Amino acid sequence: MEDEQQNGAPEEPTRLEAERSHHRLVNRLVVVGIVALALGLAAGAGGNLIFAGSKKAKTTPASSGPKDTKPDGTGDEVGTGDESVGATADFQVAQAMSYTFALSEGIGPRPAGSARESAAADYIVQRLGEMGYTVEEQPFTMSSGFGSRNVMGTREGTREGYTMIIAAHYDSSPDDKGAVNNATGVGVVLELARVFSSKKPEATLKFVFLGANRPGPFEPEERWVGARRYLDLLGTLEKKDLVGMISVDSVGQGDVFALRTQETGLQRLKAKLETFCREQETEVTVLKSTEDSDNIPFESSQVPAVWVEWCDPGGGLATDNLYNSVVAAKVETAGVTVEGFLKGLSSNDLEELKY
Repeated sequence: MEDEQQNGAPEEPTRLEAERSHHRLVNRLVVVGIVALALGLAAGAGGNLIFAGSKKAKTTPASSGPKDTKPDGTGDEVGTGDESVGATADFQVAQAMSYTFALSEGIGPRPAGSARESAAADYIVQRLGEMGYTVEEQPFTMSSGFGSRNVMGTREGTREGYTMIIAAHYDSSPDDKGAVNNATGVGVVLELARVFSSKKPEATLKFVFLGANRPGPFEPEERWVGARRYLDLLGTLEKKDLVGMISVDSVGQGDVFALRTQETGLQRLKAKLETFCREQETEVTVLKSTEDSDNIPFESSQVPAVWVEWCDPGGGLATDNLYNSVVAAKVETAGVTVEGFLKGLSSNDLEELKY
């Protein structure tokens, strides 16, 4: 017998047997986790084809305890404005990739106004709540009569009057799973939200997940509906507090790490982020925006804005939008770069961005 000698007392388990037992336990846990994820996604996907008369904006309380306390009870890390990228990076690319997988493979195509787009919004709400954020939702109705919503979590800074937006749209084309465009951007922004959930930056950070980036044909007036709705709902004082908007969009494939604007609005955020990349010896290219990302409505409203992207040398991007095509190292470059830039913003930087 394996567990006992024939003529003696039971022996201590062998190392091989212990390993087999451990593997059996891990396999059971994996199966349970997959079933739970499938059930959660199925529940969240139902019932969000919203027609005119969208639900009111709501604030969802976090379910995971005080947002200003780290899990180990050691409190917040206060930003000093002089941290650099590299050894200080807290960004975990494996976590960002897990968010990317959940949206692209767990949910799939997420066209604006669809049940799957709403399931993606529900997923984001749940993740932010687990990080300790109080989650705000902004529902809106598109010209088609279908509804979408923006989702956001806010990390209050130590200085009043200075707000930086870090944003990603979570919808996709109806024709593909949207892994690169833009589950990768959502993955990066969710992971940045996790990183800063235990820190106290100088500027208030708003992690914004925008619906309806591409709700219909490619006419400009039909683009960026969520971003335009977000700007419409800003009060005068809130808009005056904005020092910048970083759009993280399509950061998993391509040969060129790019900073993009339409070159018509305020360019000081792009200039500072470019300088930061050069100082960190991160190879970066400055390109003019195509009409694809949510930086454009902000730039048109005279908010300093920049689009962070990986693309092909000409500025386009040929992708099948499958998860297996996402290059984790490119996702990491985008995430670590934005993290380091935000950590390193000094009081002088904030003043220069605002005025």
